[in-house]
Parts: sequence; C-alpha cells; structure tokens
Amino acid sequence: MTLQEGVVMRPYSTTRRPVTSERIGRALDRVAEIIVARGGQGEAWLPLYDYLEGAMQDLQAKETRLAAVRERFKQSKG
Repeated sequence: MTLQEGVVMRPYSTTRRPVTSERIGRALDRVAEIIVARGGQGEAWLPLYDYLEGAMQDLQAKETRLAAVRERFKQSKG
C-alpha cells in the first residue's frame, strides 16, 4: 500500500482475478457496511448493492446450469 495525500492507496494490480461468489459476497458485505454507517446518505450506495446482488444471482444461475450440463454429459457417456 502507498500513501498519497494522507490516504492509504492500494497499488493498481494488472493481474485479473476471476469473479467468484465469494468475492461478490465480500463486496456485498462491504457495501452493506457502508450503507448502514452512512445513515441517510447510505441510500446513494443502493444501486451498487442492487447491481452486486444481481451479479451474484447471475453467477449462481450460471454455475447451476453448468453443473446440470456436466451431469447430462456424464450420464450420456455412462
């Protein structure tokens, strides 16, 4: 981490990490914390929270479908 104008900043990473339900869950937890901590001003963060919830649902639906595809393939070869 680096210090810029009195603010601790994480260095930018060029390594792309995969989007996982765990990462989205941590982001949801953090945004929920911000919303609660900011009281009435926290409402401004609701669109981000909604987006993350949708991303979580989409990812879980994709994982469920892929599991079904793998199962179908496994049964067709068995």
